[in-house]
Amino acid sequence: MKKLVLSIALMLTISPFFCSVASADVITALAAEINPEHLEKTASYARILGYNEKENTLTVELIVPEIFSWEDVEALKVGDSIYTDGREVTIETIAKQDYWGDYIKINDGSVNLSRCSDGSGDFAAVSEWDDAYTWIELAVIECPVKDSLLFLDYINDETGNMLELPVVHTARELTTRLLEEDADQVYNVGLTASNVYVVFDGEGNLATIHRFYVPWQ
Repeated sequence: MKKLVLSIALMLTISPFFCSVASADVITALAAEINPEHLEKTASYARILGYNEKENTLTVELIVPEIFSWEDVEALKVGDSIYTDGREVTIETIAKQDYWGDYIKINDGSVNLSRCSDGSGDFAAVSEWDDAYTWIELAVIECPVKDSLLFLDYINDETGNMLELPVVHTARELTTRLLEEDADQVYNVGLTASNVYVVFDGEGNLATIHRFYVPWQ
Protein backbone atom coordinates (compact mmCIF):
# COMPACT_ATOMS: atom_id res chain seq x y z
CA MET A 1 0.00 0.00 0.00
CA LYS A 2 2.84 2.36 0.90
CA LYS A 3 4.52 1.67 -2.48
CA LEU A 4 1.26 2.49 -4.26
CA VAL A 5 0.95 5.82 -2.44
CA LEU A 6 4.56 6.69 -3.32
CA SER A 7 3.98 5.79 -6.97
CA ILE A 8 0.89 7.99 -7.15
CA ALA A 9 2.73 10.86 -5.50
CA LEU A 10 5.60 10.53 -7.95
CA MET A 11 3.21 10.56 -10.91
CA LEU A 12 1.49 13.67 -9.59
CA THR A 13 4.88 15.35 -9.19
CA ILE A 14 6.17 14.67 -12.71
CA SER A 15 2.89 14.88 -14.64
CA PRO A 16 2.94 18.72 -14.88
CA PHE A 17 6.35 18.43 -16.53
CA PHE A 18 5.06 16.05 -19.17
CA CYS A 19 1.97 18.17 -19.73
CA SER A 20 4.19 21.22 -20.22
CA VAL A 21 6.34 19.43 -22.78
CA ALA A 22 3.32 18.09 -24.61
CA SER A 23 1.71 21.50 -24.83
CA ALA A 24 4.83 23.32 -26.06
CA ASP A 25 4.20 25.12 -29.34
CA VAL A 26 6.44 26.09 -32.24
CA ILE A 27 5.43 29.27 -34.07
CA THR A 28 6.51 30.07 -37.62
CA ALA A 29 6.29 33.15 -39.81
CA LEU A 30 3.13 33.95 -41.73
CA ALA A 31 3.01 32.80 -45.34
CA ALA A 32 4.17 35.36 -47.90
CA GLU A 33 1.40 37.08 -49.83
CA ILE A 34 3.54 37.41 -52.96
CA ASN A 35 3.33 34.68 -55.60
CA PRO A 36 6.47 34.72 -57.80
CA GLU A 37 4.43 33.03 -60.54
CA HIS A 38 1.95 35.91 -60.66
CA LEU A 39 3.58 39.29 -60.11
CA GLU A 40 1.01 41.41 -61.93
CA LYS A 41 0.42 44.71 -60.10
CA THR A 42 2.53 43.74 -57.10
CA ALA A 43 5.41 45.24 -55.15
CA SER A 44 8.08 43.36 -53.26
CA TYR A 45 11.26 44.00 -51.33
CA ALA A 46 14.17 42.77 -53.39
CA ARG A 47 17.89 42.52 -54.03
CA ILE A 48 19.23 43.24 -57.52
CA LEU A 49 21.92 40.59 -57.94
CA GLY A 50 23.21 41.43 -61.40
CA TYR A 51 22.64 42.13 -65.07
CA ASN A 52 22.83 39.62 -67.95
CA GLU A 53 23.82 41.67 -70.98
CA LYS A 54 23.33 38.79 -73.44
CA GLU A 55 19.75 38.14 -72.31
CA ASN A 56 19.11 41.76 -71.30
CA THR A 57 17.69 40.66 -67.96
CA LEU A 58 18.13 41.68 -64.35
CA THR A 59 18.57 38.94 -61.76
CA VAL A 60 16.17 39.88 -58.98
CA GLU A 61 15.85 38.15 -55.63
CA LEU A 62 12.43 38.69 -54.08
CA ILE A 63 12.54 38.88 -50.29
CA VAL A 64 9.92 39.32 -47.58
CA PRO A 65 10.33 40.22 -43.91
CA GLU A 66 9.70 37.48 -41.38
CA ILE A 67 6.31 38.38 -39.87
CA PHE A 68 4.62 36.53 -37.02
CA SER A 69 0.96 36.61 -36.09
CA TRP A 70 0.31 38.74 -33.01
CA GLU A 71 -1.91 35.99 -31.61
CA ASP A 72 0.96 33.51 -31.81
CA VAL A 73 3.47 35.95 -30.32
CA GLU A 74 1.29 37.04 -27.43
CA ALA A 75 0.54 33.41 -26.58
CA LEU A 76 4.23 32.47 -26.37
CA LYS A 77 5.50 31.09 -23.10
CA VAL A 78 8.70 29.64 -21.74
CA GLY A 79 9.21 26.18 -23.21
CA ASP A 80 7.68 27.07 -26.57
CA SER A 81 9.82 27.58 -29.67
CA ILE A 82 10.02 30.06 -32.51
CA TYR A 83 11.37 29.16 -35.94
CA THR A 84 13.27 32.17 -37.24
CA ASP A 85 16.26 32.93 -39.43
CA GLY A 86 16.47 29.27 -40.46
CA ARG A 87 16.61 27.83 -36.96
CA GLU A 88 14.30 26.75 -34.16
CA VAL A 89 14.87 28.60 -30.89
CA THR A 90 13.52 27.22 -27.62
CA ILE A 91 12.25 30.04 -25.46
CA GLU A 92 13.90 30.36 -22.08
CA THR A 93 13.04 33.98 -21.29
CA ILE A 94 10.58 36.53 -22.68
CA ALA A 95 10.84 40.24 -21.89
CA LYS A 96 8.63 43.09 -23.08
CA GLN A 97 10.71 46.20 -23.59
CA ASP A 98 8.09 48.94 -23.40
CA TYR A 99 4.72 49.72 -21.83
CA TRP A 100 2.69 48.50 -24.78
CA GLY A 101 4.72 45.37 -25.38
CA ASP A 102 5.61 46.51 -28.90
CA TYR A 103 9.16 45.15 -28.60
CA ILE A 104 9.88 41.69 -27.26
CA LYS A 105 13.27 40.20 -26.45
CA ILE A 106 13.54 36.42 -26.36
CA ASN A 107 16.46 34.74 -24.60
CA ASP A 108 18.09 38.10 -23.76
CA GLY A 109 18.09 39.26 -27.37
CA SER A 110 18.80 36.01 -29.19
CA VAL A 111 15.53 36.75 -31.00
CA ASN A 112 13.86 40.16 -31.14
CA LEU A 113 10.33 40.95 -32.28
CA SER A 114 9.01 44.40 -33.08
CA ARG A 115 5.35 45.21 -33.67
CA CYS A 116 4.68 46.21 -37.28
CA SER A 117 3.62 49.77 -37.98
CA ASP A 118 0.90 48.77 -40.47
CA GLY A 119 -1.83 48.49 -37.85
CA SER A 120 -2.07 44.71 -38.13
CA GLY A 121 -0.63 44.17 -34.66
CA ASP A 122 1.68 41.48 -36.04
CA PHE A 123 5.39 41.28 -35.16
CA ALA A 124 8.49 41.31 -37.35
CA ALA A 125 11.72 39.55 -36.43
CA VAL A 126 14.45 42.21 -36.27
CA SER A 127 18.11 42.60 -35.44
CA GLU A 128 18.89 43.76 -31.92
CA TRP A 129 21.46 46.28 -33.14
CA ASP A 130 19.78 48.14 -35.98
CA ASP A 131 16.18 46.88 -36.13
CA ALA A 132 16.81 45.46 -39.62
CA TYR A 133 14.29 42.83 -40.66
CA THR A 134 15.07 39.15 -40.75
CA TRP A 135 14.41 38.30 -44.39
CA ILE A 136 12.92 35.28 -46.10
CA GLU A 137 14.35 34.64 -49.56
CA LEU A 138 11.26 34.02 -51.66
CA ALA A 139 12.56 33.49 -55.19
CA VAL A 140 15.27 34.49 -57.67
CA ILE A 141 13.86 35.52 -61.03
CA GLU A 142 15.13 36.89 -64.34
CA CYS A 143 13.33 40.09 -65.32
CA PRO A 144 13.50 41.42 -68.90
CA VAL A 145 14.74 45.00 -69.00
CA LYS A 146 12.10 47.10 -70.73
CA ASP A 147 13.01 50.52 -72.16
CA SER A 148 10.36 51.99 -69.86
CA LEU A 149 12.00 50.62 -66.70
CA LEU A 150 12.96 53.34 -64.20
CA PHE A 151 15.38 53.23 -61.28
CA LEU A 152 14.28 55.69 -58.57
CA ASP A 153 17.13 56.37 -56.17
CA TYR A 154 16.30 57.86 -52.77
CA ILE A 155 19.95 57.80 -51.63
CA ASN A 156 22.52 60.48 -52.38
CA ASP A 157 25.13 58.59 -54.38
CA GLU A 158 27.99 60.67 -53.00
CA THR A 159 27.11 61.03 -49.32
CA GLY A 160 24.84 58.05 -48.69
CA ASN A 161 22.24 60.36 -47.15
CA MET A 162 18.51 59.99 -47.67
CA LEU A 163 16.79 62.09 -50.33
CA GLU A 164 13.25 63.42 -50.04
CA LEU A 165 12.67 63.02 -53.77
CA PRO A 166 14.51 60.40 -55.84
CA VAL A 167 17.05 60.79 -58.60
CA VAL A 168 15.47 59.19 -61.67
CA HIS A 169 17.62 56.88 -63.81
CA THR A 170 16.70 55.16 -67.06
CA ALA A 171 17.05 51.44 -67.68
CA ARG A 172 20.11 52.10 -69.85
CA GLU A 173 21.79 54.16 -67.14
CA LEU A 174 21.23 51.40 -64.59
CA THR A 175 22.43 48.55 -66.78
CA THR A 176 25.50 50.53 -67.87
CA ARG A 177 26.52 50.96 -64.25
CA LEU A 178 25.89 47.28 -63.53
CA LEU A 179 28.23 46.35 -66.38
CA GLU A 180 30.92 48.50 -64.79
CA GLU A 181 30.46 47.55 -61.11
CA ASP A 182 29.17 44.66 -59.03
CA ALA A 183 25.59 44.93 -57.80
CA ASP A 184 26.72 45.21 -54.18
CA GLN A 185 28.89 48.23 -55.00
CA VAL A 186 27.02 50.02 -57.77
CA TYR A 187 25.78 53.50 -56.88
CA ASN A 188 28.01 53.58 -53.81
CA VAL A 189 25.73 51.72 -51.35
CA GLY A 190 24.81 48.95 -53.78
CA LEU A 191 21.54 47.19 -54.55
CA THR A 192 21.91 44.04 -52.43
CA ALA A 193 21.71 45.46 -48.89
CA SER A 194 17.97 44.79 -48.49
CA ASN A 195 17.52 48.41 -49.52
CA VAL A 196 15.37 47.96 -52.63
CA TYR A 197 11.79 47.32 -53.54
CA VAL A 198 10.48 46.58 -57.02
CA VAL A 199 7.12 47.21 -58.67
CA PHE A 200 5.59 45.08 -61.44
CA ASP A 201 3.08 46.38 -63.97
CA GLY A 202 -0.26 44.88 -65.00
CA GLU A 203 1.46 42.30 -67.21
CA GLY A 204 3.95 41.25 -64.55
CA ASN A 205 6.90 43.12 -66.09
CA LEU A 206 9.44 44.87 -63.91
CA ALA A 207 8.38 48.52 -64.06
CA THR A 208 10.34 50.39 -61.37
CA ILE A 209 13.20 49.76 -58.97
CA HIS A 210 13.29 51.89 -55.82
CA ARG A 211 16.37 52.17 -53.63
CA PHE A 212 15.70 53.58 -50.17
CA TYR A 213 17.84 54.61 -47.23
CA VAL A 214 18.63 51.99 -44.60
CA PRO A 215 20.54 52.71 -41.39
CA TRP A 216 22.79 49.66 -41.79
CA GLN A 217 24.17 50.70 -45.20
